[in-house]
Amino acid sequence: MKSYLLLPLILLLTISAPSEGGDFNLDAAQLPTVLNPAIADHLLLIGFPDQSINRVQAASSTAYRRRGGYKSSGWSQRVTQQIAEDYHIQKLIEWPMSEVGVHCAIYQVPADASVPETMQRLSQDTRVSIVQNMHLFKTKTHQYNDPYFKLQANLHQMQIDRVHDKTTGRNITIAMIDTGVDLTHPELLDQITQNENFAAGISPDFSNDKHGTAVAGIMVARKDNGTGIIGIAPDAKLIALKACWPHQIDSIEAVCNSFTLALAVNTAIQTGAKILNMSLAGPQDAFLELLLNKAIEKGVIVIAADTGLGKKDENFPASLENVISVQSLRQRDPGIKLIQTIAAPGEKILTTLPHGTYDFISGSSIAAAEVSGLVALLMELKSDLTFVEVRSILQKSELLGANESFSGINANTAVTALCETITCPQEALSFAWGKSPGVEIRFSAP
Repeated sequence: MKSYLLLPLILLLTISAPSEGGDFNLDAAQLPTVLNPAIADHLLLIGFPDQSINRVQAASSTAYRRRGGYKSSGWSQRVTQQIAEDYHIQKLIEWPMSEVGVHCAIYQVPADASVPETMQRLSQDTRVSIVQNMHLFKTKTHQYNDPYFKLQANLHQMQIDRVHDKTTGRNITIAMIDTGVDLTHPELLDQITQNENFAAGISPDFSNDKHGTAVAGIMVARKDNGTGIIGIAPDAKLIALKACWPHQIDSIEAVCNSFTLALAVNTAIQTGAKILNMSLAGPQDAFLELLLNKAIEKGVIVIAADTGLGKKDENFPASLENVISVQSLRQRDPGIKLIQTIAAPGEKILTTLPHGTYDFISGSSIAAAEVSGLVALLMELKSDLTFVEVRSILQKSELLGANESFSGINANTAVTALCETITCPQEALSFAWGKSPGVEIRFSAP
């Protein structure tokens, strides 16, 4: 089915991390163009099936060429070149989305040409299966600098202290698509097993990115290390895939686009991670939908931030079927339950920031990270949990965990519900709340 979308700038809610690599071939001179938000409205993505993708032939074959990690067939390259000539548009990059067998290309429409007319013509081209704009995704969070606000009140609300005697996320890997992460933060040392930067052409830095560092800390910050905070799933591991970059220098808000996100999702599928966290939001995107549906088909639990604004054209991928949609729990009347989404604490949550610091952050990105961590706890106990089982457990725990002061997700109720159907560990692990003697908590400057 052909798909084309005309929405330009979108809101997002969190981000991910970097490293070199990738199965695509890109002229470095074109990278600033592909990643430049100012001209995104004149960039188009097209895609079509290529059965030769992933079919490695002999080195002597003249029909199949390998360029580093990029696997391209001569046929698909001829098609993309012919499209460029037929529509008088410039081909910038082409690459295979290996997990779905689709060859992709990005084109720039001349400034004096009509983008809608070009898309309309391409949508009628029998060679093209997907055509869409280059969408922009943007993070949206708020910082609070109150060091005395109930430290990690979210963990107390969710009763995490009653869960870690049974599960801590051990042997579970979460793939996070966000900005970069401070790889040297004392809470995140040895917690990130793989990182890759798909936005290196516009944002080569990795460890100074705020949004990804904050989201990572919520999920996997180490426990019992004598400093700082505790993550929801402190023994889980993280794959940090940077597809977003700071909107401005030193900003927690970030932006990504269809290209970088598609590369990151494809890689996330290849890693075999059990969980995919996307603390971001934007318009419906055919390329990402294709890839995310493949991830879901392979049993990956996809968790995304829900803006809660009720705008369907700004709430993808949370709006996608079979994705766990998470909203930030704000103050509201007790007992009110959101429909078709999960509510988790998202206001003034203490988490990690670059340079070994901490601060209070708010937003649906944070709430989505908490649920991703909780799913890791559940999957340590039962690694083959399905989307239907996970959603059912989360929804029941949210309902049963409601009380006069908190009506969101309850981790203890969720784990207890699962342990009623399987055998769970009974021996408690050593775990202490509060600040260790002689340890100072540092906060980032206001």
